[in-house]
Amino acid sequence: MKKNNRNYTKAAAVFLVCVALLTSCGASKTSEYIATNETKGIAGTRNIDSYKGDNASDEAYAGDSYDYGDYDYEYAAEENGGTVYGEGTGDPTTEKVQNTDINTESINPEMLIYSCTMGIDVLDFEPSIDNFKAMLKQYQGFVESEDFNDGGNQSRWYDEKAEKWSTYRATVRVPSRVYDDFCNEVAELGDLRSKNASTENVSQEYSDLSTTLKIYEQKENRYLELLAKAQDEVNAVAIEEKLTGVQVEIAKLKTRMNQIKTDVAYSYVYVTINEVKEYHAEPVHTDTFGERLSNTLKDAGKGFLNFLENLLFFLIYALPYLILFGLGIFLFVKIVKALANAGRKRKEKKAAKMAERMKEAEKIKAENTDKVMKDTEDK
Repeated sequence: MKKNNRNYTKAAAVFLVCVALLTSCGASKTSEYIATNETKGIAGTRNIDSYKGDNASDEAYAGDSYDYGDYDYEYAAEENGGTVYGEGTGDPTTEKVQNTDINTESINPEMLIYSCTMGIDVLDFEPSIDNFKAMLKQYQGFVESEDFNDGGNQSRWYDEKAEKWSTYRATVRVPSRVYDDFCNEVAELGDLRSKNASTENVSQEYSDLSTTLKIYEQKENRYLELLAKAQDEVNAVAIEEKLTGVQVEIAKLKTRMNQIKTDVAYSYVYVTINEVKEYHAEPVHTDTFGERLSNTLKDAGKGFLNFLENLLFFLIYALPYLILFGLGIFLFVKIVKALANAGRKRKEKKAAKMAERMKEAEKIKAENTDKVMKDTEDK
């Protein structure tokens, strides 16, 4: 009996193993199909991430056109040998640079991004701003952002005589080939108070992006071939998912590469223009004794007249209050006197009553005395 149970157990175990193997084979069918076909025709392809950081030569993209669904990356060559960057991309900066050569290799083979910050003081503020904008237009640059402040207070009241100190700040972009000339000419608008220039080398980053882009493009082409050959719907959906992921990465890489190209082709210039006023020093003058005495007497007379004027105005202003105060004092005195008279009268009445009582008492005493004397005599 025990032997039969062992046989049943072994048979059940073999059955479960067979079911598991069949299931795993069915689930990995799609991945095996993709992996098998991927290796065909792409010999020696490594993991994409392993290519990031490899040093590879950068290939020019001028004249090439790529179309990946919603993404349109085009570098159309102009008649003058230059290129127009970002046509059809909708980038707001590209519309301002249509007639400018943006071939970064001819401008800056090292892929350098220049930036400069300047602070300038000017006496004629508005003409200086107009000259700055005309200069920017002459050098085929454009304003990326700007800010103006007249230096007035935040009060709601308008004061025509209030002193104001205007300030203009702007972030502008100019072609890198005229970067130095533009900065030197801007510095001559007024008194250059500060200047800070910096350079960022993005050659290595651009090279890494270019290498990674080539790998993704090869992978994309392979997925397109697999998708064209796929006959199973499940396999086709899996391939489309992977293809979409690759195209998204390609779009990110090209966006960053386009941004680097723009930053290399158009340098950053941060300008602050401050309005200043010319200082005029007055000559030093020493007064004589007579002048000091005359000034002192004048000041004393003015001070005394101001005192009388202020006193008069004070009396006029305080007159109603003084009248009320005087009336109050008058009533108080009258009440006090009335109370004092009433008290005095009460005392006089009391004294008169006491005198009358004393008189009556003396009268009674005298009558009693007379009566006693008369009785004594009668006896």
